Amino acid sequence: MPDLHSLPENSRPESAVRNNGPDHLVLERCKLRELAEGWPCYRDSCEWENLKSIFHPGAYIYTSWTGRTHFEDFIKASKAGMDKGVFIMHRIHGSTTDINQEATRAVTKMKATITQRFEFEDGIEADAESDCRFVFFWSRDAQTGDWGADYVRHFYEKDKLIPVDPNRIPKIDAEAAKAYPIGYRYLAYCQERTMGVRVIRDLPGHRRESGSTVNGEKHDILYKQIWAWMDGQNVEI
Repeated sequence: MPDLHSLPENSRPESAVRNNGPDHLVLERCKLRELAEGWPCYRDSCEWENLKSIFHPGAYIYTSWTGRTHFEDFIKASKAGMDKGVFIMHRIHGSTTDINQEATRAVTKMKATITQRFEFEDGIEADAESDCRFVFFWSRDAQTGDWGADYVRHFYEKDKLIPVDPNRIPKIDAEAAKAYPIGYRYLAYCQERTMGVRVIRDLPGHRRESGSTVNGEKHDILYKQIWAWMDGQNVEI
């Protein structure tokens, strides 16, 4: 039976503090949790200036529908999408943070659900939901002492499509849907058919995909990038 529960080697930064630890690092981890939760809270509420405040000026992020993009371009694309009726929201479920002893670098992994509402034929509505983990790569500005995100990626882990009215179920092309990764299958299927975008198909998935899909390979790579970041290496995410 394949190993579905072991992480790849060099995926747990041994020198990082993540639970308990000295009080000053607990305080820094609390700051980083607040910053991480700012993405969904600020974006969903159109608090754009607040959203900008969590990033360093050169920060890059990934989403299923933008790929790798500068965070300000993501904000512009989000606004343009909203103008066209795109309705994306998030639920936050918890987070963990690895921080180095010097409090200069950290990584926060935040569990969340991305939920987007779509309208199908005959006005039938459904929510595509992808359970994921946001991964924030943080560094601290040596001059100001402020934390900011340099990169943000996601693990896309589990996906579903939920009718808004249980009496009206949308019809989808089941065979076409199989072409999308299981971690964001219905989200991607619906995005491509309603937003005029080409969804990125090789985003990191769940550990259970390791060794069997490109999404599983990207899962392992992202964990190794987390380790390298916490090790102080120059990592291009």
